[in-house]
Amino acid sequence: MSRDEQNQQRAAHILQAALQCFVERGFHQASMRDIAQAAGVSLGNLYNHFPGKQALILAAAELEQEALQPLLLQLQESEGRREQVQACLHAFDDLCREPQWAVLSVEVLAECARNPAVARAFANNRTRLQQALADALQALAQRERRRPALPATLQAQVLLDAIESAALRAGLGQMAETNAGSVDVLDPALLAALMGARG
Repeated sequence: MSRDEQNQQRAAHILQAALQCFVERGFHQASMRDIAQAAGVSLGNLYNHFPGKQALILAAAELEQEALQPLLLQLQESEGRREQVQACLHAFDDLCREPQWAVLSVEVLAECARNPAVARAFANNRTRLQQALADALQALAQRERRRPALPATLQAQVLLDAIESAALRAGLGQMAETNAGSVDVLDPALLAALMGARG
């Protein structure tokens, strides 16, 4: 393994330890010393890879971008086929429902409100996902020869917002999966309405 590969591997290990610290302690409560200890590296070694917590959370935005990449590709390759677009929405829901992802999302949202650089990084990820979904929904409407009630961009925003908010509540344990009062955003009838009914 080359020196560059070792450095990349160590940086990835440190980032995972940092994310775990952010989940367990919160972004502002976790210190660089806590992160170094969790990663099993010296504080100096940590600073060699990441000059501060902002660099770590910006690296988390890059990690999110990598996690979303398969979904973007699936949406691009869906060619307006309803089942494939729905499969992508289910995959996004599964990703958002991971408890660690949900807790980390809360920390990221709070830091986005305080730090414009962090907000921009995560907003870019959301914009790319929303645009890919909007393009897929537009292709779906054309394939089914119908005129959507909402513009595709707004339709995509509503779908993503609905999935994220429901998944966030579930991931944070505020809503049991079997709660009779809860609405399943991916219920086939509701999903069909949100995506636009067939022509």
